[in-house]
Amino acid sequence: MKKLTPQEERYARLSHFGIPEQFFNSIGNIEELEFQVQEPKGAYFYFPTMTDYQIFSEVEVTPIFDCDETFYALFEKEKVSKIVRFELENDEIYTDYGLNWNLLLLDVLWSYYDVAIEEKSSKALFCAVGKQLGFKSSEKLFQLLHIPEEELEKKMNTEGDWKIEIAKELKLI
Repeated sequence: MKKLTPQEERYARLSHFGIPEQFFNSIGNIEELEFQVQEPKGAYFYFPTMTDYQIFSEVEVTPIFDCDETFYALFEKEKVSKIVRFELENDEIYTDYGLNWNLLLLDVLWSYYDVAIEEKSSKALFCAVGKQLGFKSSEKLFQLLHIPEEELEKKMNTEGDWKIEIAKELKLI
């Protein structure tokens, strides 16, 4: 790793790359996302020990948030900057969001939808959580995800394709 952005410089660095202030301020502060969107304490503990990870090769890293052993961070290398998701025990990037913060927020709410349905949460609560994150399309996303269970199961099996379809429908890509 070329550099790990110090905690006190984290907001300024992420802000430079367009993180919505509302989203940044919500990290670790939304009860419903308590286990999904946590302050990046784990990142600051683990990243300095991950010296042999190829994904860190010559990269400046700014942690965004943690989700247990999954990390979301801004990677900068030369003139390429991107928001990524990866896991502690794996030296690979699972999701590359480019610099599209709305795609990251879509993923957060997508994951929350699964929890919300299990807990029988309402559309109003789902939309309130989205609003707290600063995601402007929460209601439309809920409508697109809230389909009959059989159809939902089929579409979830093609999650990547369906997620792209929904991102296009929401005009995020």
